Amino acid sequence: MSLAPARSGAGSSLDARDLARHGIGRLAHRGPDGHGVAGDAASAVAMCRLRVRSRPADGVPFTTGHDGVHLAFNGEVYAVGSGARDGAAPVTVPRGGLDEAQAVAEHGTAAVDGMYALVRRAPDGSVEISRDPLGIKPLYLRRGPQGVAVASEIPALLDLFGPARVRPAAVAQFVLLGRVVDGGTCYEDIEPVPPGARLLLKEGRCERLPGSGPWQADAAAAPRDTAPSALRAAVARAVDRVLVSDRPLGLALSGGLDSTVLALELADRGIEDLATVSVVPRGNGDGVRDVAELGLPGRAWRGWRHQWTEFGPADLIAGVREAVAALGEPTALTSVPMYAALARLARESGIVVLLLGEGADEVFGGYRSYLGLDGLGSAEEFCLSPDRLALVGDLLAPQARAAAREALLAALPRSGGRPAAETVRDFEYEHSLEPLLRRADHLLMAQGIEGRTPFLHGGLPALGRSFPMSELVRAGQTKVPLRQAYANRLPRWADEVKKPFRAPVDEWLAGPRRERVLRELRERRDLFTAAGLRAAGLDRFLGDVRAGRPGAAGLVFPLLSLGTWLEQAGSAAPGLPLPSRGA
Repeated sequence: MSLAPARSGAGSSLDARDLARHGIGRLAHRGPDGHGVAGDAASAVAMCRLRVRSRPADGVPFTTGHDGVHLAFNGEVYAVGSGARDGAAPVTVPRGGLDEAQAVAEHGTAAVDGMYALVRRAPDGSVEISRDPLGIKPLYLRRGPQGVAVASEIPALLDLFGPARVRPAAVAQFVLLGRVVDGGTCYEDIEPVPPGARLLLKEGRCERLPGSGPWQADAAAAPRDTAPSALRAAVARAVDRVLVSDRPLGLALSGGLDSTVLALELADRGIEDLATVSVVPRGNGDGVRDVAELGLPGRAWRGWRHQWTEFGPADLIAGVREAVAALGEPTALTSVPMYAALARLARESGIVVLLLGEGADEVFGGYRSYLGLDGLGSAEEFCLSPDRLALVGDLLAPQARAAAREALLAALPRSGGRPAAETVRDFEYEHSLEPLLRRADHLLMAQGIEGRTPFLHGGLPALGRSFPMSELVRAGQTKVPLRQAYANRLPRWADEVKKPFRAPVDEWLAGPRRERVLRELRERRDLFTAAGLRAAGLDRFLGDVRAGRPGAAGLVFPLLSLGTWLEQAGSAAPGLPLPSRGA
């Protein structure tokens, strides 16, 4: 974790060190291996550490001890050099901790392969911020009249400069689109630091530095060899990069292609002492009860210690509060409570570093929804279907609904004459991948676990960009090049259909459970209306759910999450105190 408040103006009564101490206290779960603050009344940085490779004796924030520079670092660096991002040699692997932080500070995003958020405080009190190009490690910024602060999680920022206020425009985007797309958050003055960005905080001001670059920079470095053997070699290289660790490694298994590929790569390396974990959602066919189900060749996997836990409707409902508290915002992802269960299981299994299949669907076109991209007239149709627009109906006032739709249009990349499928792919990297990465980071770190994402390293994003979507998704199948690369070793995956890691809400929220959830939504009616939803529209929507209107159940979980978040926010929207539940 890193936090860097910067005081604006000599007349401010706030002490940056006190703010940093307060913020780091809200993030103690992210760093069980020590924490510290460095700086003065005008600017400060704080860090808590989950030790993976750094030296146990190193203090935090990191410092070289002679130049007055302090480094608060969250994440890991796997390779440094001209070939770090495209997977080519030569590269070097820095030692853990201070060396990783210095690699980011000295080389910038173009020559570093890793996941990181870095805050560097100079002797003059200025603070420089860097975030990895894919946004694997989260970082949020809050601007206030008394200064600027950044932190790895939203909750650490909520009361630094007074209570944060709910942003109705973001709530409208969430209800209509299932996400906030305009670059902000659900709070008025809190925003994500853009992936790949370099920012300078000084005397309460924030400016963007040259050299910033998001993931699109990888497209220029795309390799020319896209043969199946080259793709598999790239996956193997990426896995090798993320295996370095001083702490126990584990693997999350979903039973899908991505985690099975990772399992195969680990088994091929002869790794016999490995903890694996899986969540098995009731009724959707996902999850792994026994590693033998994967059909891995060889014998190394027979010594793996596998643990699994079942997840059902009651767990989904009970897990909403924990999920919202961890994220600091509402979520439309039913997988978030499931991920919390996975994180708890990983901690109970003694895992400190957990390998994940996140990112493969974005890199190689893995979602079943992509099968319809060929006939798509525009990217907007993919992001906001007519059915969704009709379902939301008059939950939102016409002006709010129109503004949310305009925010989507503004967020969509320019097509430049490309097929709509390519525009969708660019949009998905930011607006689909980022929530999944945040889900993994926040829920795993809440249990003291570092998540690693091999498919986002070793040049794999650049390699994925070298395939047009028409080659990634074709003949009724997704991730075609990845399937072909492993066809000989994992033959059943040539035609296997992807099973989404999500709860079957239509089945789970039926009968008495449906009535319970509808009652909870009805009891939060005042909260919803204070946040900008229309009372009459909410009543009609609840009636649609009760009547079994097609698709209506799919909006129940997002609204349940939104209502829970509004309860927890304890803020205002817009300009009026949010009433307590039942008021």
